[in-house]
Amino acid sequence: MKGNFVKLQALEEEDFKLFSKWVCPSKVSALARGAQDFATLEDIKADIRTGNTNYATVLTHDNEKIGFISWQPQKYEGSYLLGGVIGNPDLWDMGYGAEASLLILDYLFHFKNAHKVQFINGLYNLRTIRFLIKNKVTIEGVLRDYFFLDGEYHDAVVSSILREEYYSQDEGNLPEDMIPKSEKEKTRKELYEYLNHQWKDECFPSLVKGVGVNVE
Repeated sequence: MKGNFVKLQALEEEDFKLFSKWVCPSKVSALARGAQDFATLEDIKADIRTGNTNYATVLTHDNEKIGFISWQPQKYEGSYLLGGVIGNPDLWDMGYGAEASLLILDYLFHFKNAHKVQFINGLYNLRTIRFLIKNKVTIEGVLRDYFFLDGEYHDAVVSSILREEYYSQDEGNLPEDMIPKSEKEKTRKELYEYLNHQWKDECFPSLVKGVGVNVE
């Protein structure tokens, strides 16, 4: 999937090392995961490969790998929890993370038949909160003392977007169809025309002949 600034692709073997670098104790992991954990490369690999969270690598159009986006199936079919990280703070505030999130929203709603996509973000993550407000995501509530950072607990905000809300956007903001609507309509038309003639010329006469009815 490709946007104006970034594109997404499946994880490659070398990406595990980048992932382990970006989720080590730092401001990046505080904002992305709300956690400060030490983990080996093997720990990261095992967690990703055996867990139920899906990941995609975020790249610039020059093929520089700059982060990851994740989506985790929830209790009910069609519900997902979205997360992500841009690993280099110098690339923050350039629209990369926001566009990666929008690309995954497009993917989940337009190609995976998602019903609901949810976010859980610490109330110290100014960039993400601004993204939620800008995109008019519905705020569901506040989880008290959900994250522990810098020696104290912090609340988290829970928000989500539903399928009908996603498709209520302006037509121009929706992702491009893999197969153009005109081609789909042409395909349906040609098949239905064929079936109509086949029924009239072959199927129906064969059926009535079998019961001894004269159709002439």
